[in-house]
Amino acid sequence: MRLPLRVVILGFAAGVLLSCGRNQTPNSVPARSPSLRLYVLASVAGAMEPCGCVSNMLGGIDHAAALVERGTREAPNSLVVAAGPIWFENPALEPKARTQHVWKAEVLAAGLAQLKLMAWAPAANDWAAGAPELERLSQRARANVLAGNLAGSSAGAIASRILERDGYRIGLAGISLPLRRGQPPSGVRIEGAGESLERSLAELRRKGAQILVALVAAPRGEALRLAEKVPGFHVMVVGKPYDEGESNDSATPPVLIGSTLVVQPENHLQAISVVDFFVQESGFKFLDGSNIQQEQQRLSLQQRIRELESRLDDWKRHPDSVNQRDVQARQKDLEQLREQLSKLSGPVIPSNESFFTYGHEPVRAELGSHSGIAAELRAYYRRVNQHNREAFKDHRPQPAGESESSYIGIEKCSSCHAEERKFWNTTAHFKAYATLANQDKQYNLDCVGCHVTGYEKPGGSTVTFVEALKDVQCESCHGPGSRHLGEPTNRKFIVSRPQRSLCAASCHYPPHVHDDWDVNQAWKGIIGPGHGG
Repeated sequence: MRLPLRVVILGFAAGVLLSCGRNQTPNSVPARSPSLRLYVLASVAGAMEPCGCVSNMLGGIDHAAALVERGTREAPNSLVVAAGPIWFENPALEPKARTQHVWKAEVLAAGLAQLKLMAWAPAANDWAAGAPELERLSQRARANVLAGNLAGSSAGAIASRILERDGYRIGLAGISLPLRRGQPPSGVRIEGAGESLERSLAELRRKGAQILVALVAAPRGEALRLAEKVPGFHVMVVGKPYDEGESNDSATPPVLIGSTLVVQPENHLQAISVVDFFVQESGFKFLDGSNIQQEQQRLSLQQRIRELESRLDDWKRHPDSVNQRDVQARQKDLEQLREQLSKLSGPVIPSNESFFTYGHEPVRAELGSHSGIAAELRAYYRRVNQHNREAFKDHRPQPAGESESSYIGIEKCSSCHAEERKFWNTTAHFKAYATLANQDKQYNLDCVGCHVTGYEKPGGSTVTFVEALKDVQCESCHGPGSRHLGEPTNRKFIVSRPQRSLCAASCHYPPHVHDDWDVNQAWKGIIGPGHGG
């Protein structure tokens, strides 16, 4: 779609900060608290916390809550809203994992209640367990489902609502196009989105709403067309119509369409967008206090800084895996980028007219943890562990065929490969299973597959049958070894030199690692004396 010239789209942005909170440009916003702060989530999609083997990962409902809790102290008049799927990772639940996923959604609901989520526009994933479950989870979160264009099994969705914060009336309206492969969830009817949004806008104005926010779960192009067709909202929050899989999206830059600010933070709670409104003499016509149209250079610098910081953080954890001259060179690059960023001038704040500022806060562990939600997470993992240990106690691996090898476990491998075993004991793979067991996650269907050997493969392991195959053992890379054990000189029965790409294909892919994770650097922590070294 070609947009008119009045549609101003920012340049490159991912995980960056724009004049917001503790990361704001100096002197970019007045010292006083905003009249209203809007915290924006998009496409949470069942992402309760990040999963992976590197530090400083993005996400986590407990860290997001800590961010909002901290921010509320500096901006007490705040509101949390969202768009896009919340409860489930996929539009359909795997039958054997249904119980676990519903329990995870319950923890998300409890966490969002503590965040004080007010409303969101739902997406296809939210119906994955059925409309009654969607309605129950919404009630648990104490949040309204806003989707004025849905009928049928809409889980009690309403078109709009008005909230008050410190005397200001905030109007929220919702639209949802929950289509996956052209089909809505069972029993859901989708009606005209534009007409519904126009009716909601008129109704909110009639009721005296002063700050107007649209929540839209739809393909981005459709959402931008809605913003153009229905002018009058101060902010439009965009979420995906459905999400699928665990992949993390890159950041989408904010967009100004006329006087409507369109925001869409990354999925899976990687970040929260923050919009601060400052009401002054001019009333409720807000100017752009972030100078959004001129922020491309700032965004690009901040993205490059973030990437370098992530890479250096990984290198610090594995100092033997990288040339120190490379570290010094990249550290120098980082210092130069930071200097360039510091020299950029900040936006010009209107003196007497009302304005907004936009910010983008990555959700990281360094933000701290909300104690109540952290307790919910621990209880969830214990509950799932106990349930799955019993529910899958009879779930055995499929036997290997007559012409296939079975997995034999590292103890049998060690009878001939003692030196390799000695080195393996020094690697992170040696304690992969213990990292789960120490957190009550060893029976968790979301976790166990990357921490054992031969998971759900013929002659391998399952969530409960893992005794000889705990950890990431020899056969994870070299293949099942029963026939090799019987005929050790027959090379066709074993993979002598595994492809490095198998690491990324099996477990070490985003979001389990940072986007710039390098298998060639990681390989140095896998090989050693007697083992490729």
